[in-house]
Amino acid sequence: MVRLAGRLGGWAIMMTGVLIVGSLADVGIRFGLYGFGELLNSTALIEAGDNAWIRVPASVALVLLMTWICVLGTDVSARLQNILILVQVVSLLVFAAVATYRALQGDSPLDEITPSVGWLNPFGAGGAALSSGLLLGVFAYWGWESAVNLSEETTDGAKTPGRAALLSTFILLLTYVSVAIAVVAFAGTQWLSDNAGEEEFVFYTLASEVLGSWDWVLLLSVSTAAIASTQTTILPASRTGLSMARRGAIPHQVGRIHPRHRTPDVSTWLVAVIAIIWYVGMFLVSENALFDSLTALALLIAFYYALTGIACAVYYRRHLTESVRNFLLIGVGPVTGSLMLLWLLGLAVRDQSDAANSYSGQAWFGVGPPLVIGVGVFLVGVVFMFVWRAQGRRYWAERPSLPDPDVVHGLKPARPDPDGLEG
Repeated sequence: MVRLAGRLGGWAIMMTGVLIVGSLADVGIRFGLYGFGELLNSTALIEAGDNAWIRVPASVALVLLMTWICVLGTDVSARLQNILILVQVVSLLVFAAVATYRALQGDSPLDEITPSVGWLNPFGAGGAALSSGLLLGVFAYWGWESAVNLSEETTDGAKTPGRAALLSTFILLLTYVSVAIAVVAFAGTQWLSDNAGEEEFVFYTLASEVLGSWDWVLLLSVSTAAIASTQTTILPASRTGLSMARRGAIPHQVGRIHPRHRTPDVSTWLVAVIAIIWYVGMFLVSENALFDSLTALALLIAFYYALTGIACAVYYRRHLTESVRNFLLIGVGPVTGSLMLLWLLGLAVRDQSDAANSYSGQAWFGVGPPLVIGVGVFLVGVVFMFVWRAQGRRYWAERPSLPDPDVVHGLKPARPDPDGLEG
């Protein structure tokens, strides 16, 4: 049972990258064209952002470029991320500050409303609105742990990834909440409701209304955020593929390490290629189908996050009673989070079974498309698992390992990377 859960958890992590990478690149290209169009006062660039024949090939090219950078090495990827993160965070906070100030001053051309602490109450709405909002939150905050996936490739890998994960969580919280409050305060709920489903139109309009001739700042910020996320999504998915291949859960060829760059090149390119096929395929079905696949992505994220919390408590079970700190941080905390995510997953499955709650509004096999996509991805993983088990049983025969007590107590760092990845 433990092996089955681990195999499905790893599969879910890899597939989240597959489902989202193309869409992130699409947003990066679209808003990049919008931003430069506004900056250069070029109608042609703005129209190109709405042209699928331009945007889709450019998005595919961007995925390939980001994949190549990931293969070059973590140092190159980290330097690019530093630039992109700085641009997007500063730009978003400037937008949030200006929008909130103008809303409080009654200077919004839309129907501004005064911010309220009650906006932060997650139970202000119920039903599909609550579950959809919570599921969106899971998706929005997904990715904070990317640094943890690269612990063997990080300087001071015993401490730096954990600190980076905590810091990124606070940065995400600050930017998301600030921008969300600013948008609602400046535009008002009625205007946002009237334009629901037109995310690109909303931000394009708000950028102009809030920042005026400086609207390109926000548009390029959204673009850089999407481009950065394209890269950071490829990284953990590829490292999960490497781990699974080295343990015998998937073909060992996937775990190949590039002899020069010391990165898992096969796993990285595999994630990118499958992601491109998925992105183009869903786009050919309809753009709404692509959005539905993002909702399905949130289902997968909720599943493997919940599984991770339970696995943490189980893996460190012999150390839970050593101290109150251990009991709370590696026992109560992870399990509580897991139970909340499982509750959310149940609500989401219930609500997404109704096609009316999906982007397309059309039923697939009698239920909403996100549920079909999510379950379909799991079934493909299960089928592949049994097919591979019939060919190689090393993963299933391996005895579970136990944590090193000295590592748990911080007396020594985790063991060096056995696969020879770069440091």
